[in-house]
Amino acid sequence: MTRRTAIRLGLGLSAVFRLPAAEKEFWNERKPEEWTDDEREILLTKSPWAREATVDFNSGGGLGPARSRSTMSRRTGPTVVPSGDPGAAVNPGHSKAIVRWESALPIREANRQQLKDDPAANYILSVVGDLPMLSGGGNDESDSEFQQRLEMLKEYSKLEKRGDPIYLVKIGRLKGPPEKSGTLFYFERNDLIQLGDHQVTFVTKLGPLSVKCKFPLHDMMYHGKLEL
Repeated sequence: MTRRTAIRLGLGLSAVFRLPAAEKEFWNERKPEEWTDDEREILLTKSPWAREATVDFNSGGGLGPARSRSTMSRRTGPTVVPSGDPGAAVNPGHSKAIVRWESALPIREANRQQLKDDPAANYILSVVGDLPMLSGGGNDESDSEFQQRLEMLKEYSKLEKRGDPIYLVKIGRLKGPPEKSGTLFYFERNDLIQLGDHQVTFVTKLGPLSVKCKFPLHDMMYHGKLEL
């Protein structure tokens, strides 16, 4: 390869790598009413406020069916008990989840202000994905099962940051079609997250399933303000 060819190739690669950086700032360049549907989907699924989580299973060889019920043991903590069709097993190697900061203004605007909760009172995050135990519990989940799931999640769900973590106060249902339904996680804003914290990590666990998602705060600036 000649020096001239190398320079041309380098310039071409630089242009390619600049494109995503330029595209990802559309929320700071244009008003929400000017965003396209594709851009709204980017904000909701792959943006500084919506990131793919790390999903780990600490049990060997699978988790059981997609429909599961949860139980609590005083000695061992929460476990997942399979029920329903044994052929509907979750594949630990392919399960994915998106963790989204629902209370952040750009997400609310991308969703056309569908969130009815008060974002000033809580940091509100959602978990959406092919994780039956954490992504909503299904439309047939009873109130008692929902409350049982809440108590289990309270022990293991938190926002890790500098200093003390912020713990879960309640959960809710994110309603929608199966691929967009999930669980809402509420954390009180009595301990504010600052830009100087640099990073916040969402952590939750239910039985053998654990979900972790890191959010670099310097990427979550919206019109010059940290938006959470």
